Amino acid sequence: MRCDRCQAEVEADDVREYAGQNLCEDCYMDALSPAKSCDPWATYTSSRLGDQTLTPVQDQIMSLIKEKRSVPPDELMAATGLDQGGLQREIATLRHMELIRGHKNEDGTVVMRAFNDRD
Repeated sequence: MRCDRCQAEVEADDVREYAGQNLCEDCYMDALSPAKSCDPWATYTSSRLGDQTLTPVQDQIMSLIKEKRSVPPDELMAATGLDQGGLQREIATLRHMELIRGHKNEDGTVVMRAFNDRD
């Protein structure tokens, strides 16, 4: 069988049904628990952790933002090899850690910047 969202081949025993769709386990988990960029409780909890260790992908995102100052999501997807859902999860985590934020340019495009970059 194929996952209705990502089109991956899935064993019949591993298919999960959600909202009339046949989903693989990853897409099913995304459907049940989508990434939330604005989650005050996650931000509060994350800000009280003594040590915040980044994953290699998160470190790559932060390095690119430090290098270029502002980076559109499609460029982050190309650089990291993540799909849109994967990138949204990583961005949500970095936002909860107050390391990055979204910024809307004058032309309406959205880019990611360092959290403290307010120019």
